[in-house]
Amino acid sequence: MRRFFNSQVWLVVVSIIFAILLFLTAMSSNYNRTGSQVSGATETYTHTLTNVPIDIKYDSDKYFISGYSYETEVYLTSINRVKLDSEINSDTRSFKVVANLTKYGEGTQTVPLKVTNLPTGVTATASPSHISVTIGKKKTKTFAVKGEVDSNQIASGYELKKVSTDLSEVEVTSDENIINQIDHVVAKLPESEVLDSDYSGRVALQAVAADGTILASAINPSKAKLDVTVKKLTKSVPLTVRTTGEMNSSLSDIAYKPSQTQVTISGSQEALNAVNEVVATVDISNITKDTNVSVNLSADDVTVIPSVVTIQLTVTKK
Repeated sequence: MRRFFNSQVWLVVVSIIFAILLFLTAMSSNYNRTGSQVSGATETYTHTLTNVPIDIKYDSDKYFISGYSYETEVYLTSINRVKLDSEINSDTRSFKVVANLTKYGEGTQTVPLKVTNLPTGVTATASPSHISVTIGKKKTKTFAVKGEVDSNQIASGYELKKVSTDLSEVEVTSDENIINQIDHVVAKLPESEVLDSDYSGRVALQAVAADGTILASAINPSKAKLDVTVKKLTKSVPLTVRTTGEMNSSLSDIAYKPSQTQVTISGSQEALNAVNEVVATVDISNITKDTNVSVNLSADDVTVIPSVVTIQLTVTKK
């Protein structure tokens, strides 16, 4: 036995054992590093998209659809950040949200939303998962076009003089039920406009019922030129001359003659109704000879035109 431990065979056996131990140690270390990399690669990325358009499939030659949402929210998930970013960007996006109506008949239907064309490794969920759509038989009819301006869109001190459009009638397409409710088509002044001058521009057309309710429809053409003419509310009133101060003791009289006897006032109708004359006040305290005096004109809550008049003063000496 002593000869065995002192022999070369023993040295070979010991070397082999140490080699195996080193190999196993290296394999264990490599396994741990590899496992760490796999764990890191499985990180999940998510993103929620809003206002994603819905692609609705239906027989547009036979049906007209209404009462549905045009956009939805989509929740995206992926372990590949590059692919996820590509779907987030609307310019590089490949997926679509589809509502397929081809298997549904007339009436109000609840239709599922399906996310299609997703790249491998990306999942998506639409919220809500269903939309409500009203399907009706398509019908087209011609209606008259009327220009419309709300009274609160005319600035204070102005009145509506004329409204006109460049189209007298248009074709309106909707379902049979809605078509029967349409009274006319309006070319309406945009809500943001409050007019203190004339307006001219192209505006969207809307099909409305007799009570003004907007009804779902497709209008051809969809816009018309709207021209609106407004004018100032005005009123002509007499100009009255009144004097203040004491006449010079060397004079027996001062006659006055204004450059005009009528002036124009403008403002709201309420303010115009309250003004029946405009007074030009002249201080005669220092008047000793014939002269002309410029007087500024004003009245409550109105604009006076002209704003300045000339008063001719003629004196009579004692």
